[in-house]
Amino acid sequence: PVASTPPQAGERLNVAPGSRTLLARGERALHLITPSRLGRLTHADVETGRVVNDFSFVREGVEDYGVADICNETKTAQLEDRSTFLGLSSKSLLRWDTRLKGGLAQEMTSPAVECLGGKSYKLSESSGFTCMATSADGYVAVGARDGRVRLYSERTLTQARTSIPGLGAPITGIDVTFDGQWVVATTARYLMVLLTTYRDPDTGNTRCGFTSRLGADAPAPRVLRLRPEDVARTGGAALEKAHFSWVTDAGRPERWIVASVGNYSVLWNFRSVKTASPEALSLGGLTTVTQYNLIAKQDAVVDAKFMHDRFARVSGRGDSAMVVATKSKVYSLEED
Repeated sequence: PVASTPPQAGERLNVAPGSRTLLARGERALHLITPSRLGRLTHADVETGRVVNDFSFVREGVEDYGVADICNETKTAQLEDRSTFLGLSSKSLLRWDTRLKGGLAQEMTSPAVECLGGKSYKLSESSGFTCMATSADGYVAVGARDGRVRLYSERTLTQARTSIPGLGAPITGIDVTFDGQWVVATTARYLMVLLTTYRDPDTGNTRCGFTSRLGADAPAPRVLRLRPEDVARTGGAALEKAHFSWVTDAGRPERWIVASVGNYSVLWNFRSVKTASPEALSLGGLTTVTQYNLIAKQDAVVDAKFMHDRFARVSGRGDSAMVVATKSKVYSLEED
């Protein structure tokens, strides 16, 4: 991106509701875009919490106001000293580099995607990419207003290998496990948990939707939603920004899923989600999980994220692995 001299340089960072944040440069830096400034990238110092610089997203010499989300190129890239990251417009994946004068390092437009079942179709304006996330191997999952989840290999970012139909609601947030085997997509009223692999009935081999097309036998999604009494308790607020707990080592499974809703964070046990039996059904007979913990805060929760993979919901441990950001304060889990 093109550097500018912003008036807020040196001031304390203000994270507005709906902002997209990205840790970078060995977790020393934080990139930020806000709904009111999608054409700008704010760069802040994590240790001081103050703005260092402000950038314009520029494509072909013109400021690009269509950047809807930003994401690291791999799940662990925030631990590395990289200057590149991925950006998302309504119809394209973009690779940006803060060292380049023009900012845009590569544009990966997707004129067609492969549907679940093997059909190919043109990407329409109404599809509207909204969010993305990456695995440790650089697989990219993209959510959209049309409710679909599109899966890209790190080698084929110009065309999705699989497009998984949604359940009707626009997707507002998305995350992927370290190994790329699971995706959680956020909508206003429920989370959709997707297994991206399945065993081919003809060959017995395990297939991955990021690298090959999933057929009609792909696993059905699991639905996570609030119980009616908790919908009332949270004032009917929309679910936002679901994340898996964060692991950095292969072979160590994620243990939790956390999302924000109004003045609460919602915590699901991921192990229980994966093994849930279809005792409760919704949205056309899909397995639905309604067992979770609600964690209340005094102010509206902007975001909640795991900082490492040793989190356990045990009061008094002093474990601050989950950090909750409200409009006025940043909390560790065990703080009041």
